[in-house]
Amino acid sequence: MTRFDDTAKRRIRFQTRRGLLELDILLQRFMAEEFERLSDAELAVFTELLALPDPELFAQINGQTETASAEAAALIGKIRSSRAAM
Repeated sequence: MTRFDDTAKRRIRFQTRRGLLELDILLQRFMAEEFERLSDAELAVFTELLALPDPELFAQINGQTETASAEAAALIGKIRSSRAAM
């Protein structure tokens, strides 16, 4: 399993800056509320999600498309929960 040190976490934070404003807003809220509590396994899944193109990631967060795995679905659920608190 990959271990995420401070440098890797900074890289992930940078990757959450997206080109789609709506996605930026959702991810900023999630990062503020949940990021520091994510396990290394969740960070690995989050990194995979961040590799998706903006429209595809946004569609998964909004429930328009299915996620590839149960782990990704659980993390998308956390992102949605952060969105609901807005």
